[in-house]
Amino acid sequence: MQRRSTSLQVVAWWLAYTIVAVWLQTLLPGVDFLAPGVVLSLQERPGAQTGFMVLAWVLLQEGMGSMAFGYGLMWYGVLVLAYLGGRWLFESRSFLFMCLLGLLLGAMHPLLVYSLASLQGLAWSVPDMMLEGAIQAGIFPVAWYAARSLFPRGMRYDDAHV
Repeated sequence: MQRRSTSLQVVAWWLAYTIVAVWLQTLLPGVDFLAPGVVLSLQERPGAQTGFMVLAWVLLQEGMGSMAFGYGLMWYGVLVLAYLGGRWLFESRSFLFMCLLGLLLGAMHPLLVYSLASLQGLAWSVPDMMLEGAIQAGIFPVAWYAARSLFPRGMRYDDAHV
């Protein structure tokens, strides 16, 4: 008999994910390791849980970043809209779809940095932002796959609600 996960288990798993993702972001600045978690949460527990996590992660990203408020809102907003729109065209858990989302995020990173840096009068390096975008595009599907593989089976939406 399979046990359903408790709220405490869900909170503990996402808290651990957040800590690891923030730690990885300190090792690889400019790359967002929380974004794969947003997609995973949309896949596994759509609704209020995802909304709360996105809000918390936007505030976390905005607080850790050096740009004025707005990057995280646009970043996660576009990611959520792209996922919700793309799942009508692609299998929502396919690696190909995650690669496409990664490419979108990789292309979007330099554009967002350019637009916000221009508004703030900050200097920014085009090659560095392009490199960060390329790394984001490559890491996103791999990080999503790793998180999905580590996500406890009893907490999965498919298993818990069948």
